[in-house]
Amino acid sequence: MKIVINNFRPHMVMPEIFIEEMKRDYPGDSIVVSENKEELMAELPDADVLFGLRFTKDMLEAAKQIKWVQSLSAGVDHMPMAEMENRGILLTNGRGIHKIHMTEYAIAAMIMMARNFHVMSRNQIKGRYDRNISQGQIHGSTVGIIGMGSIGTEIARVSKFLGMNVLTVKSSSGDVPEYVDRYYERKDMVKVFEESDYVINLLPSTRSTINLIDGKYFSAMKDTGVFINMGRGNTVNEDDMIEALRSKSIKGVVTDVYNKEPLSEDSPLWSLDNIIMTPHICGENPHYMERAYKIFKENLRVFASGEGEMVNLVDANKGY
Repeated sequence: MKIVINNFRPHMVMPEIFIEEMKRDYPGDSIVVSENKEELMAELPDADVLFGLRFTKDMLEAAKQIKWVQSLSAGVDHMPMAEMENRGILLTNGRGIHKIHMTEYAIAAMIMMARNFHVMSRNQIKGRYDRNISQGQIHGSTVGIIGMGSIGTEIARVSKFLGMNVLTVKSSSGDVPEYVDRYYERKDMVKVFEESDYVINLLPSTRSTINLIDGKYFSAMKDTGVFINMGRGNTVNEDDMIEALRSKSIKGVVTDVYNKEPLSEDSPLWSLDNIIMTPHICGENPHYMERAYKIFKENLRVFASGEGEMVNLVDANKGY
């Protein structure tokens, strides 16, 4: 068995201690670390397993005998899913890695908008001292969570602990946690937008979610409502979101993802004063690789032994 570890993204490098552990656990197998794409492409033709963030069509074409890909990310919509399914390639993702730091991002986003940090930050740049900026609180407010995977579930739990009312859209399977006050079916999702002070989007990119959140939903929001986008950029109609911001029909937006990344310099989003923008970093964390390795280690045991079930096995039809 040949395992290729893709290490060429600086902040997602597998620590040497984990690589040495794998070499001890699988002494008869080849474990190769690639530091750049050229090295990766050279190692892929006879690789059985790939551990990394990306698996593109050209990588798939080069990987003639690949059997399993362990993705570092929870979202795998960028991968050639249909082709991988046709070849019988197993795909597991990083679901669960992000729930702590993405929950902290969501809570921070709500608090910043409640306390109007976006206004004060702009005043700081202008050298303007203004104590008349209103200061709200999230306690007693209502948060609506769209996408109740491991991240959404953790955001719901912490939000409830902080005194918020929690609404969600129920997935097709699974129970609703006890700390959710009310849930709606997907067909009634607009009610979450109507009733929430904060709406958090965590949807993955699938055929059914592209541009799903559009003007219909933004127009349903309260004029004091805040939309927080932490899912995939293309699940939101960006033009409709921009119109809601320009018209001030909602209070504001906090967004970490965009339809096209990196965001172009001429995007109208840069000029709006009721938005907080971050460069797709809400999933970054210093403990990321440690958590990713725990998933990979268990899946590698299952793959090598044929005993048990893999963690986070992706359904190609759903994309997660």
